[in-house]
Amino acid sequence: MSIAFSLLIALLVATPAATFLSYIFVQHALYMLAAIMLASVAIAASPADITAAATLRRFAWAALFPIAWMMLQIVPLPIASLTSPIWPTAAVAFNDPSLPSRISIDPGSTLRSLTWYLAVLSLIISTILIARDRKRAEILLLTLTGAATFIALENLAGQIEFLATAVPPIGRSNSHSFAVVVVIAALGNGATIAMAVERHSNRAGAGLASSTPLLVGMGFGIAGIVVSLASFAALGERMLLALTGLGFAIMLFVAIARRLGFRPWPSAILAAVLIAMAVVATLSLAQSTPFLDLLGFVRSEDQASLDVARRAMSDSSWTGSGVGTFAWVARVYQDYGVGRGLAAPSTAVLVAIEWGRAAMPILAAFTLQLFLFALRGAVGRGRDSFFASATAATVVVAVCGSFVDASMLNPTAQIMLAVMVGLGLAQSTGRTSLI
Repeated sequence: MSIAFSLLIALLVATPAATFLSYIFVQHALYMLAAIMLASVAIAASPADITAAATLRRFAWAALFPIAWMMLQIVPLPIASLTSPIWPTAAVAFNDPSLPSRISIDPGSTLRSLTWYLAVLSLIISTILIARDRKRAEILLLTLTGAATFIALENLAGQIEFLATAVPPIGRSNSHSFAVVVVIAALGNGATIAMAVERHSNRAGAGLASSTPLLVGMGFGIAGIVVSLASFAALGERMLLALTGLGFAIMLFVAIARRLGFRPWPSAILAAVLIAMAVVATLSLAQSTPFLDLLGFVRSEDQASLDVARRAMSDSSWTGSGVGTFAWVARVYQDYGVGRGLAAPSTAVLVAIEWGRAAMPILAAFTLQLFLFALRGAVGRGRDSFFASATAATVVVAVCGSFVDASMLNPTAQIMLAVMVGLGLAQSTGRTSLI
């Protein structure tokens, strides 16, 4: 277990450097590290660890659905109505009637997406087993928050003219692609402050010496939040800034519910209703198009990407074009003479095109399950509730933010989200939990 813990810390410490590296390098690095970590935790896991991990079997369908869906998109299907029309056209062009028909227009890209998903899933499972120990969970939270804050500081420096020239452009993408990492930085620093307060309140004989960790923790947490908010302001991400405020409200709600002794399930349901009302009101005020128009939430200035996404969504089937195939779809729908590759304007738009409309409500239901589990665990936990509350807040903000931009598609952001989710799930159950 110590090997996996050390590798996970090293992975988080190295994530700020990923802003200067190729995505391909980041992906292959995760493949190797995820395999080693999963093997290490599997060998070192105690019976208690295995028993605790088994309590999370309620998420088995959520973990297996993406695998089954991507496999369905890859394998040849005999039902023509399910497959992409590109395959019959290709069969005629190549004069090969035996050419198999699939849902995915590029099975290779979908297979690579499946491999990446398995690596991220392995990272979540490894984090769950590693973070069951409170001390390890604290170190993971501090490391994750520090790495995310450093990336937020990099983004902030990139908006300052005389500092931007000192940032190497090699491997960098648009700074907006790290917006969700800034969200993790803000909420992680909020959890760091909560951890410092909880540890101080449970320490006997709170004198000047014992107050030092509290002051240090609060000082670093407040500084991190200021950096995150400044990064939002520099990037012009007003919507994500408002949603991050909603995340802080969720964490405050958990703290109040615990202090007043509310039961976990009623608190979780009440919080879910209030959050749904706040999200609908916020997103409705932020755009004037119909609510179901995913492109109405996008804050992209790239008109070419918006046009391609609009055309692709109008022609997309309920089974999608195949996970990982947006680059190929963009080539089909982009205007003649546009030589550059076009990126998806938002994560939600990409999911609608690649996964299909049938998968979207299923993925949304699994996300809601994750949020309710983390929120219920946060209310039911004792002094370690800030782990789960930070995860619940991050899930809400990240999902809502997926309608605004495409930052969740960033491999670095996905690695950090995976660790945050694993950390919250690991600390959602325990001896002090009422669930």
